[in-house]
Amino acid sequence: MFEMITRTFIKDYQNTDDPSVRTRYGILSSILSIILNLILVIFKMVFGKITGSVAITADGLNNLSDMGSNLASLFGFKLANKHPDREHPYGHGRIEYIVGMIIAFLIIYVGMTSFFDSLGKLFDPEEVTFSFLAVIVLIFAILIKSYMSYFNIKAGTKIDSETLIAAGKDSRNDVISTTATLISMCLVPFSSLPFDSIIGIMVSVFVIKSGIDIFRSTMDPLLGLAPDRKLVKEIEEFIKKYPICLGIHDLMIHDYGPGRRFMTVHIEVDAAKDIMATHDAIDLIEREVLKHFGILTTVHMDPIDTHDEKVSALKEVVKKIVKEIDDTYDIHDFRIVSGPTHTNLIFDVLLPSNDTTDHEIIRKEIEKKVTAYDPDLYCVMEIEHSYI
Repeated sequence: MFEMITRTFIKDYQNTDDPSVRTRYGILSSILSIILNLILVIFKMVFGKITGSVAITADGLNNLSDMGSNLASLFGFKLANKHPDREHPYGHGRIEYIVGMIIAFLIIYVGMTSFFDSLGKLFDPEEVTFSFLAVIVLIFAILIKSYMSYFNIKAGTKIDSETLIAAGKDSRNDVISTTATLISMCLVPFSSLPFDSIIGIMVSVFVIKSGIDIFRSTMDPLLGLAPDRKLVKEIEEFIKKYPICLGIHDLMIHDYGPGRRFMTVHIEVDAAKDIMATHDAIDLIEREVLKHFGILTTVHMDPIDTHDEKVSALKEVVKKIVKEIDDTYDIHDFRIVSGPTHTNLIFDVLLPSNDTTDHEIIRKEIEKKVTAYDPDLYCVMEIEHSYI
């Protein structure tokens, strides 16, 4: 069914790397969700009033908020594909993340409104009438929401959209909450306990938690989420296959929205090679990374003296010392400047992003071990954290 719908309404539907195709996926998913949610809102609000069930009414209000979320997604996809302008040279892709936050706030608001409504009915309960017709409506809603969850998550995964995946997860949560509402309806004939209000409270708490989770998932890329480790590994392996590359460090990826990523990376090259030939090879790497990963890349060349045995030997000594302090530490940009009285060892120490050790402690420990190895060696080091 997914393939049939996308093939019917999306031209060139398999080319998801095309921004226009990606936008059409988002628009199609949003419009489909709006139509299905509108049907559910009408059914649930009508039968919530007929049966006097606050749980069904709360579920209907939740579907109403879903419609607002779908509308936000619809406009978000249209705006996110807007061409870069003078004020926004990196494009408007992050609008998708902002839309995701709006969806999260709507879900939290509806959840809190429903919570207080259900809490009030717990202490002042209203009579709930069991209705086979209402049960059928709820079962129908579960089936509709299950399909919406499947469609949005599959479309979101296909085009790498956090907004659609969030909408799909919200629909999946609705399946659970509507199932809980159905259970409360079925329990009415067998007990005088206010199951309707109790389950209404439980559903509301579940909705609030869902909104908070979605808020967190959309906030992360706006704050600067670390790139996917699998992607980083693929990029590193891709670059290392070029003979010009002797090593990689200081890799940073900046995300300005799906399909709008920029990367900077330092590549170590042989200092003895012809500079024009090296530059040509670097240009090729930048073009090929863009072609294969869709990431606009800037490469900084770090010349390495691979023919000086003294430099190579001292580099291995310092690397071993740093690894002894912590095996997750590493060094790069190593070079030496020799003088009549001492030799400066110039290098950078790379720490994991989550390392909280005081830099001065690390610096003194390295200097102590290097001096113990050779008192005529001085360390000139920069300590930095990884961005991946």
